Amino acid sequence: MQGPLDIRRVGAGDLALLASADPRLARDAVHRRHIRELLTAGLSWAAVSDGAAAGLAVVTHHFFGFPFVDLLMVDEARRRGGIGLALIDRCAAAHDADRIFTSTNESNAPMRRLLHKAGWLPAGVVHYLDPGDPELVFVKLRAPA
Repeated sequence: MQGPLDIRRVGAGDLALLASADPRLARDAVHRRHIRELLTAGLSWAAVSDGAAAGLAVVTHHFFGFPFVDLLMVDEARRRGGIGLALIDRCAAAHDADRIFTSTNESNAPMRRLLHKAGWLPAGVVHYLDPGDPELVFVKLRAPA
């Protein structure tokens, strides 16, 4: 049985907590450095349950000055339980721009389904980042007030 989910702000000092959702943090120095840089560059949230991170999301402003979900990950054992949706919704709600972007590989069907479910719209395609697997760009528009 898993306890209630708490979506909380995290930063570079929370790498030990985040390792429960991303085991590569404990064993891969290059990955750990990359995640630390992302955590330092943007707004970051972890989905925490029973003292362990079940997921992580990071929003930066490196995409033409717009908020961009650079990272969304959920612990493999906890996927398809609403954690990704809770995190992506927090990302979309936590900025004041009229839109927010993210991207995923065409081959990442679970992420594409999540974005569709959360109301994100296709916004473009970038070829040649991963040859044979285009990067699909998505946008979430803020509803007019």
